[in-house]
Amino acid sequence: MRRTWGLVALATVSALALAPHASAGAPTIETIHTGVTGTGEPNIGVAPDGSIYATAMAKTVLSSDGGRHFLDVTPPGHVTTLDPFLYVDKVTGRVYKSDLAGTCQLLSWSDDRGESWTSSAAACNLSDHQSITSAPPVTSPTVGYPRILYNCSQTVGYNGYSAASGCDKSLDGGTTWVPTGTYAFNDPGSAAGDSGVPLHCLGDVGAIMAAGDGTLYVPRGWCGQPWLAVSHDEGLTWTRTQVATNGMNTTLSGGFGIVAPGSGQSDYQATAMADSKGNVAFFWIALNRLPYLAISHNHGASFGAPIMVAPKGVKEAWGPAIDIDAKGRLALAYLASANSPGAPWTGSYAGTDFTGYLARVTGMTAGKLSVTSARLPGDALVAGACSPGRCNSGTLDFIDVAFAKDGAVLGAFVDTRSSRHELILGRLS
Repeated sequence: MRRTWGLVALATVSALALAPHASAGAPTIETIHTGVTGTGEPNIGVAPDGSIYATAMAKTVLSSDGGRHFLDVTPPGHVTTLDPFLYVDKVTGRVYKSDLAGTCQLLSWSDDRGESWTSSAAACNLSDHQSITSAPPVTSPTVGYPRILYNCSQTVGYNGYSAASGCDKSLDGGTTWVPTGTYAFNDPGSAAGDSGVPLHCLGDVGAIMAAGDGTLYVPRGWCGQPWLAVSHDEGLTWTRTQVATNGMNTTLSGGFGIVAPGSGQSDYQATAMADSKGNVAFFWIALNRLPYLAISHNHGASFGAPIMVAPKGVKEAWGPAIDIDAKGRLALAYLASANSPGAPWTGSYAGTDFTGYLARVTGMTAGKLSVTSARLPGDALVAGACSPGRCNSGTLDFIDVAFAKDGAVLGAFVDTRSSRHELILGRLS
């Protein structure tokens, strides 16, 4: 197992404007080569006992030693699809594995660390970019599982051309599903529309999140801007807030499926995390292709000014991922380049590379953010263009991040320099 280590590349305190530094007492960042191959688009989740779960497309793998070794615990019947998704319930430790099958999902779950699995056909009125979370019930009684399970994705169409983002919920842990109510997003549209599609606002749903008070949050790049849909009644009704005005690349100017520098391929993976007191963090890649964080202290009804969180020298970023722990700290992950041609994004990407970045953010509740960022040591993970839209044929729709039990930030990336597409873990201690 090859592991590389490095000092934190930058520690920035945005609110206090301290100078960048790396000292002997600074946290360290580590690159872990897991040996798990065929990754594609990885999720990572940490159970209450510290077990780390990750995905490599159809596969589900488990580590009991902090990511040093992984065991294949894939549920039976799961095959490689265009959309895998893994969710670990931080309260119960149950792990869910979903794989898209047309407009339905094969869903399996385990309560015994992957030794046995229960499977069920999940929601079939949804489609692409599924995302799963759980929450305490607000009004509905649960049966056989103490938490409500939510499954949100694109619907009324497929992929970037879908006309809505909808959610289903399960009151029995995943066996049966019903629509929550109105759509989280439903295109109001304009005559011109996005990408030449009348009455359509492009933008796929990002990873959803439910807070400890049962509030459900659905982030989305929508109509070229970062938006958040919020429901306090289990998805029956929604309010929507535009988070900022610095935009997102959500127009397929190159046409569906075209990924090229300057094409405007959709950067849909806006992400959000919240605590039970109404503090919400929204993380996205803006129109200038840099990563931004915005904070709300009123359940997402309004947000403060966005803060650019990349270290000095980053020119372009992709794939924002976020997690929150019980202390209200935030974990961030993204891929970024310090040698891309930069705006207006029409130069050659032949010598460009991207690699993983991790950050720990404190002070969200106090409104005085402290951001400590670091680049993964070792070789870059991606050669060539990686923004916007899909990174390349090796890193597909997303990467992921989670807090380890000891408080370390764990990022899940893909090494695309060979055909193995190895799962790479970054660890910011």
